Amino acid sequence: MTTAVTNMDIHDISRSARTFGVKGYFLVTPIEDQHELVGRILGHWRADRSREYHPDRFEAVSLVRLARSFEEVKTAIRSVHGQDPEVVLTDARALPNSISYAEYRRELEARSAEAGRPVVLVFGTGWGVSEVFYPEVHRILAPVYGSEGVEGYNHLSVRAAVAIILDRLFGQ
Repeated sequence: MTTAVTNMDIHDISRSARTFGVKGYFLVTPIEDQHELVGRILGHWRADRSREYHPDRFEAVSLVRLARSFEEVKTAIRSVHGQDPEVVLTDARALPNSISYAEYRRELEARSAEAGRPVVLVFGTGWGVSEVFYPEVHRILAPVYGSEGVEGYNHLSVRAAVAIILDRLFGQ
């Protein structure tokens, strides 16, 4: 099952990525019509006119890379870093062996001193990431819970979840 890419996902996630120093934002969809739509949106925001009138948006959207599969993402990262990334899954559900944000942040901070393996944070939309993807996953982050905790309402938009998680991992 796939979900539609929204214009707001492209804009808001790229802005969050840029704010928190993320090196790239891969948007993955196998649907050709979605590639055409996203291509038009990116073309607009990457045009010279957009650079002139909306330089911050232009800068953020420059991080977006469109891919048809996760294999394309890994290939792109491998070509730059010489190794496959550590794949870190996010999910609204509590999954076995998940790690807290504080714990993973400590790991990332320790790693940055030694310029370790690249990391890909995977966010799903709709019904989340399919279980067929799980063999790709090295780490799983705990869900984001609101004030009601584990038993409360837990249905954030992907845009909100990305912003919260990036802040917890990379914010000040």
